Amino acid sequence: MPSSSQRGAVLVADDDPVMRMLMLEMLAGVGLDAIEAADGAQAVRLAHERRPDLILMDVEMPQMDGFAACRAIRRDESGGAQVPIVMVTGGDDIEAVTSAYEAGATDFVSKPINWPILGHRVLYVLRASDAIARLRIADAQNRAVLAAIPDTFFRMNRDGFYLDYEPGHDRSGQGRTPGERAGRAADRHDAPFSSERCIGRHISDMLPRPIAARMLDQLGEVLRTQEIRSVEYELIRFGAAQHFEARLVATSPSEVLGLVRDISERKRSEEQIRRLAYCDSLTGIPNRQAFLENLERELQRSKIGNKKFAVLFMDLDAFKRINDTLGHNVGDHLLKIVSERLRETIRPSDLVSRGDAGLDGTTEDSASNLARLGGDEFTILIPDLERVEHALNVAHRVKEAMRRPFLIDGNEIFVTASIGISLFPEDGDDCNSLLKFADTAMYHAKNCGKNNAKLYSSSLTMQIMSHVKLEVGLRKALQNDELYLLYQPQLDVRSQEVVGVEALVRWRHPERGIISPTEFIPLAEETGLIVPIGEWVLRTACNQARAWQRHGRRALRMAVNLSAKQFKDENLSQIVLSALHETGLDPKLLELELTEGTLMDDALATLATLEQLRRIGVYLSIDDFGTGYSSMNYLKRFDVRALKIDRSFINGLPQDSENAAITRAIIAMAHGLKMAVVAEGVETDEQLVLLEEYGCDVVQGYFLGHPSTAESITHMLGPVRLVLPSG
Repeated sequence: MPSSSQRGAVLVADDDPVMRMLMLEMLAGVGLDAIEAADGAQAVRLAHERRPDLILMDVEMPQMDGFAACRAIRRDESGGAQVPIVMVTGGDDIEAVTSAYEAGATDFVSKPINWPILGHRVLYVLRASDAIARLRIADAQNRAVLAAIPDTFFRMNRDGFYLDYEPGHDRSGQGRTPGERAGRAADRHDAPFSSERCIGRHISDMLPRPIAARMLDQLGEVLRTQEIRSVEYELIRFGAAQHFEARLVATSPSEVLGLVRDISERKRSEEQIRRLAYCDSLTGIPNRQAFLENLERELQRSKIGNKKFAVLFMDLDAFKRINDTLGHNVGDHLLKIVSERLRETIRPSDLVSRGDAGLDGTTEDSASNLARLGGDEFTILIPDLERVEHALNVAHRVKEAMRRPFLIDGNEIFVTASIGISLFPEDGDDCNSLLKFADTAMYHAKNCGKNNAKLYSSSLTMQIMSHVKLEVGLRKALQNDELYLLYQPQLDVRSQEVVGVEALVRWRHPERGIISPTEFIPLAEETGLIVPIGEWVLRTACNQARAWQRHGRRALRMAVNLSAKQFKDENLSQIVLSALHETGLDPKLLELELTEGTLMDDALATLATLEQLRRIGVYLSIDDFGTGYSSMNYLKRFDVRALKIDRSFINGLPQDSENAAITRAIIAMAHGLKMAVVAEGVETDEQLVLLEEYGCDVVQGYFLGHPSTAESITHMLGPVRLVLPSG
C-alpha cells in the first residue's frame, strides 16, 4: 500500500457515469486518487499504461465485459498479474461471482453498494495486497540467498523424521547431499538427496547408523538445552572422503532446524596447516614441534602409568663434508633417503605405546615418535621401555642401517651415525632435560670415535660443562695473551748444525696452568678458533725468526703448522703475505707444514692453493708423512720441498725392522722426487746414527732438544753467524 505521504491510484471501470462519480467521491473520502475507464477495453489499456494500485471493475460493460477485461489484465506481464481486482456484481448473481474468481478477480462487491463499507474494504484490499507483495519480495530474496548458499537445510522432529528438506548446491550448480546410508547398492550410494527422498523418512534411513545415532543424541540435547549444537562426520562419496558439519538449533519444543555444510575444503586446509606446522618439509616425517608435543604427551602418560621410555638422538657423522664437497642438493637428497631408511629400520613395536595401541597395532601419535629436529639430527621415542637393552638394540639397528651405502645419482655415499640415549625417569623428568641429555650422549658417542651409541650418564654433563668452560677460556686466550710459542730445533744431519725450528703453540691457563696442545688444539679445530690462533702463531713465529736474523744470529727456517681449516681459508695467501710483509721475513725462511689428509682432501683445490703459496716463495713440507694416504701421482704434482716422517715410524728404531724398512723407503722415495726428509721424534743416539746411514737430511726430537723458549734457542745458536739453511 502507498505510504501516507503518497496517495494511491484506483482504476474505476464502469460504463455508468453516475456510478463512476459515486466511486470517485468514495475514493476521495478515503484519500485515494481515481482513474476512470468507460468500458473494458479502455480499462485494459489504462491498467497497462497507468499501473494502478487497485482496480474496481464492473461486470457488465460494452465492447468488453469485466470478466474479459480481468483476464486480459492478468495476462499482462508488466504487472497485471499482481494488481488486486475487485469485481462489482449483482447482489444475487452467484454465477457472476464464480466467474469473477475464475477470471482472476481478487475480491467482489455486490450491489446495491454500501459506500462507507466499500471505502474501508478498498483500503483493506490495498493493505493485504501490499503485504502479499512484500512477502513475495522477501520470499524471492530468501530463495536467492538459499540458491547462493551451498548448505543443506532441513527440519526434523524429535523422533528423527525429516519434516522438510532443501538440498544445497555446490559451485557447479549440482545438488550436493550429506551422504547415503552405508551398505546400499553402489548405484544408490552416491545418489543425490532430494526433498522427495527425505521428507517423511527417518535419519537412520538416510545416513550410516553410527552417524545417525550421534545426530539423534545431539538433537535431544538441543531440544533439552535450547542451545545450538554441531556434529562433524565423514562419508565416502563417489569413492572419496567428504567431511560435513551439521548445526542444529531448536525452533519449537519438538522440532529442530538443521544446516549441513560441506567442510571438506576446510578439513584439507586444516590438514595442510597441520602438515606445515608439524611435518618436516624436506623429509616428510614429523618435525621438532611434533616430536616435542608427542614427547610431552608420552611424559605425562608414563608418569601416570609409572612406565619408562627412551629418547634416541641421532646425528650423521661428517655430514657437513658432504654438503661442502658434493653440494647441498646431494645433502638434501641424502637426508630424504636417511629418513626413509629410518622408517624402514625401526619396527612398529619400537614406536607404539602398547597401552594405547589400536586394533591395527598403531596409534595416532606413533608416527610422531620419529622426527627430524633439523639439519642432520633425528630423534626416536621408544615408549613402554621394559629393558635398557631394547633401546640399545634399536640404536644398533639404526647404526648398522646407516652404514650401508646410499646410492645418489649413480654414486655410492657412505656415512655413519652417532647416537645418544637418555632414559625416563632415570636421566630426567622433563622434556628439555631428556632431549638435552640425549644430545649430550650423542656428542660423547662422536668423541668416542663416531659410528657409536652411548647411554647418558651424569658424568657426561660434567665433561660437557668442562668442555664448554674450556672453549670459553680458549676464546679469551688470545686477547688475554695466554698463548705463547715454544720452538723445537731441527738439526742438519751432515753438518750437525741447527738449521731450523718448529713453532709449537702452548696455553698458560690462569687457573689450570699449562694446558696440553692435545687437549686444546682439537677444541680449536672443532670451534673454528684454529683459524685466528693459527694466524697469531704465523705472525708471532715470523716475527721471532726475523728477530734472530736481525740480531745477527743464524737465519733459521721457521716451520709453522697449518690446520686443514687454515689451508681451506680463501684468504690464506693474503694472510701469509701480510705476515711476511709486516715482519720483513724472507719467504724462503718460512716453512708451512701440511698433513697428508689436508693435501688429499679435494686435491684439485689443493693444487691451486699450493701454487699461490709457491709464487709467494715459502717452503712447503708434508707433516706426519706415512700416517695418511697419498696418491703418488698427486704427491709428484704437489711439488712440496720436504717430507716429515711421522714419529710413529722412528720410535721403534733400530729394533723394529718393519719401521726401519718403511723409513728407508720413504727417504729413498723422497730423494727420488727431489724432496728433503725430516725425521721427527728422534730420542736416542742409535736412531740418529741409523737415520744418518739411511740418508735422512734433517732430524728433530728430544734427543736433540725439547721445545724451548726463544731465549733458550738464542743461547743454543751461540756466536753471531749467518748460515742459510740448505734446500
